[in-house]
Amino acid sequence: MTHSPPAFADLPLPVLALAAPGTARAANPAAALWLAARGLAAGGALSDLFAAEAADRLAAICAGREPAPQGFVARLQAEELPAALHCAPRDGGGLWLFVLRLTEPLPAAFAEPLDRLEILSQMIDAARDACWCIDFLDPVDLRRPEDEIVDQVFRNRARWRACNDAMAALYAVPADQDFNTQPVSRYFPETPVNRAMIRDLVRMGYRLDGAQAIDQRHDGTPMLVENDFRALIRDDQLIRLWGTTRDIGPSRARERAISAEAEVMRDILGAVPDPIFVLSEAGLVLATNAAAERALGGSGLLGAPFDSLAATRQAFARLCSAALEDSEAETELALREPDHPRAAWLFRVTLMPEGPRRYVLRGRRKTARRRASAGEPA
Repeated sequence: MTHSPPAFADLPLPVLALAAPGTARAANPAAALWLAARGLAAGGALSDLFAAEAADRLAAICAGREPAPQGFVARLQAEELPAALHCAPRDGGGLWLFVLRLTEPLPAAFAEPLDRLEILSQMIDAARDACWCIDFLDPVDLRRPEDEIVDQVFRNRARWRACNDAMAALYAVPADQDFNTQPVSRYFPETPVNRAMIRDLVRMGYRLDGAQAIDQRHDGTPMLVENDFRALIRDDQLIRLWGTTRDIGPSRARERAISAEAEVMRDILGAVPDPIFVLSEAGLVLATNAAAERALGGSGLLGAPFDSLAATRQAFARLCSAALEDSEAETELALREPDHPRAAWLFRVTLMPEGPRRYVLRGRRKTARRRASAGEPA
């Protein structure tokens, strides 16, 4: 049995000596009897004694990743009833753990919150979103001026408290390292962009969604992210920040690429001499080029039904039929030009291959052809 203070010998509750990496040994006779009844006379891993959540929390406390709480309720392995646990530091490292095994079920008022905490913990651990929590070992004094509050957020001692696997994956932390043991500043550095985000957080009352920052992956690579923030504040002190983080770099890159492509397409369409229309499934004008606007006398075409621009009855229905035939043949329609209420036009119509149904029309005015022999209109 691990050497322990003599005072423990007469205690009726088990006292365990905990040491990293998560091992437990009996520190008094009551603990020895309890371990022996479980086939662990020589001691064992925390996971042999406690349910997964409690074992992980105790291992984090032993490793210094979490502060030792005054007490908390935990579930025991292979026992229906939970136990109340109390931690105390050991000289030379590790913890003394006092285990008060409950002989009666917890009252519903206590059991329900415990179950809820377990469920929430499991949900966060399994979440695809990167969830994080920062504890300020030196709480941020919110009574100070705004600039000093921002300074404290970045410079006060802080640590990651409970970040999930998705967070570690997002920041590319090596598998053999625990994200929660890394310095906060390694991934959330003090930069002008990040200071501006924290300033917004202060001004929004410490609740902020969609806040952009430039974080760093484990190897120092910058990463554009979007954060949702929540805070725990007590007595005008910021104790904790938590929330979720999303990598928006790829989506922003796609947006820039799409915007650049759209700009190129607008330039190309603007240079095309033939009028071009894009129609919705309902026959509304969604887009046009400059040639179409010039031909029909203005820029107020967007949103108008194509049938209101045509002098031919059921013009849009005829275009739909032509699109379904997937033919190179042109469809003849009459359009209402400003100076010619029944101008003859020829349209080629195609369906966009992806997304919602859209019709692309390329038109040209029909010109009169003269017979080569007589010179008369065809």
